[in-house]
Amino acid sequence: MAISYGRSRLPELLQLRGLSQVDFSRKLGISESYLSQIISGARRFTLIVAVNAARILNISVHELYEWVES
Repeated sequence: MAISYGRSRLPELLQLRGLSQVDFSRKLGISESYLSQIISGARRFTLIVAVNAARILNISVHELYEWVES
């Protein structure tokens, strides 16, 4: 079985923590545009940015996305 990216879980994760996309992108050190592209699925986190995002949100990296098995 292969696994691939599903949708980004960031919108709900940010809402649960009361963070706006603007605040989160600033804490993460990325542009709002890049974050928007990640959320829309046009781009994906680099590994180091994903690790930092997970730390900020106090979750594990795999929780950033829904995963699809095929």
